[in-house]
Amino acid sequence: MLRQLLLGKKIEQRKNALAELLIEEEKIQTRSAELEAAANEASTDEELAVVEEEVTKLETQKGELEEKKSKLQGEIEALEGELEQLNAKDPTGEHRSAQHQKRGGAEMPKEYHISQVRKMLETGEYYNLTEVREFYDKFKNLRAVSSGELTIPNVIINRILDIVGDFTTLYPRVDKIRVQGTARILIDTDTAPATWMEMKAPIPVGDVGTITNVDFDGFKLGKITFVDNYLLQDSIINLDDYVVRKIARALAKALDLSILKGTGAANKQPDGIIPKIPSGNKKSVEADAKLLVNLLKQVSLVDTGDDSFGEIVAVMKRQTYYNRLLEYTINVNDEGNVVGKLPNLTKPDLCGLPVVFNQNMDVDQVIFGVLDQYTMVIREDITIDQSEHVKFVEDQMAFRGKGRFDGKPVRPEAFALVTITEPANP
Repeated sequence: MLRQLLLGKKIEQRKNALAELLIEEEKIQTRSAELEAAANEASTDEELAVVEEEVTKLETQKGELEEKKSKLQGEIEALEGELEQLNAKDPTGEHRSAQHQKRGGAEMPKEYHISQVRKMLETGEYYNLTEVREFYDKFKNLRAVSSGELTIPNVIINRILDIVGDFTTLYPRVDKIRVQGTARILIDTDTAPATWMEMKAPIPVGDVGTITNVDFDGFKLGKITFVDNYLLQDSIINLDDYVVRKIARALAKALDLSILKGTGAANKQPDGIIPKIPSGNKKSVEADAKLLVNLLKQVSLVDTGDDSFGEIVAVMKRQTYYNRLLEYTINVNDEGNVVGKLPNLTKPDLCGLPVVFNQNMDVDQVIFGVLDQYTMVIREDITIDQSEHVKFVEDQMAFRGKGRFDGKPVRPEAFALVTITEPANP
């Protein structure tokens, strides 16, 4: 086992070094393009001589880089081969190679957690992964792929889902589960306290029937995006960054809207929080002098004190906060000078209660709730296909990213909707 750990460390070190060389290779390619342009623009022998000197230096650097890459790749291959042999001898079957895991006798690409993907992006190792390079090679030549559709590998899916959180306010806060196909989650709704008893007495069972089945499907979510054909010939780094962010941003906007207002299976989309809020948890308050007090009183609808189950937040549109509630966070004296704390508009709050802005909320409506009581299910497969005919004149290729998601509030009573109305007697 110790030998395997040492080999894994050596492989990691060499891959990090190889990632740095790949970044250097990108710089050399950029410099090569610059020199090509300079050669075309050169009009005198002196200018050509300067370009020629730079080309010679660049070719020397490129040769040295290729030699270092070849040496590192050879060392990595040898170390991985040695590690494979040791893993094959491991009777417990607990250790896996650095490149593959075996499932059902077949070798499958290694699965990477989102945190691992972030680290590999920092070191540059991500762009050297076999599955990443193979995917973008096929992406550039998607017409040659059988059925014209690609399944995005796990490591790129995790990068997409990580970036989705950069464009949303609700998705990062809800509970997320990765599944294959449909799923059923068992929720125990029994919140009764434990029972004191004698040492040998049997422990009583909680209320019968507290287990609730929550079924999830996988509804398709898709977005067509356009890529200039010149970009398809660009480096893997630029192409990956462009495609991944395009897909992530499109998915993010749709997911946040569905979390709030999804109309359910009848319309082939997730169940949103608002449609599922119990009628007893829907209230209205007047926008009078006691607005803030009366608004915050409604938190008691979800915070009964019976059970602590997460952080309660207030979700609202920015205009609602600015028009109705901002003045309550600023204290001024008779002369108009600020005497209290100014609101932190990057992290707004209401008397310490975190405020989450979301533009999908209606004006003058506020949701109080525990967002991790909403579960979003993500199907493991996300695919992408293309059409070269849609924007032929603009020299662009159309790519369609498709994923499958479902979601619903597993405890609808963990949310309350409050509507701010104009006062009856202004």
